[in-house]
Amino acid sequence: MLTSLYRKRIASLAVQLAKDDPLMVKEVIARLRQSGEIEPDDLVYLDQIADRWIRIAEENRTKETQRPPRSTVQAA
Repeated sequence: MLTSLYRKRIASLAVQLAKDDPLMVKEVIARLRQSGEIEPDDLVYLDQIADRWIRIAEENRTKETQRPPRSTVQAA
């Protein structure tokens, strides 16, 4: 039971890190694969989560650049 809870917490932390800093997560996964510390198909799910959050950030940046600037003049 305790091991299961520990694994869930680690998985949750890894997913949150992929959301908070997806580029760093992808870099670490790539280094681990390159060094042979993990198999090529290990951490695929975490890699996909990082890709998803990178895509969301890019879409948000695109939306921000396409949005017309707000007027700072307020009606009296």
